[in-house]
Amino acid sequence: MPLVKVIRHGQITIPKELRAVLGIVEGDILEVKLAKGGMTIKPKLAIDKELAREKLLRSIKKLQSKVKDVDGDELDAAIEEAILAARKEELKKTPAGAGQS
Repeated sequence: MPLVKVIRHGQITIPKELRAVLGIVEGDILEVKLAKGGMTIKPKLAIDKELAREKLLRSIKKLQSKVKDVDGDELDAAIEEAILAARKEELKKTPAGAGQS
């Protein structure tokens, strides 16, 4: 495992090979947590709340148009299906190995 040096203001440089494996590029957001005997660093996805809200509202309208005159259980199932599809789509965008513990 490569060693890194802490420089001014507590900054470190993540080795190029590790950045490549994790898909980390300049400007990415990373989560840093204390761990037993050290710390962990994980790439995180920052979400624009307004953009996410607009996308959610469009999805809800689209879903509503598809499920007119549908009972509550069927609507719940359709919502769950849409959530799972969105999660699968996000996973496809995540670099291999990123986000895994």
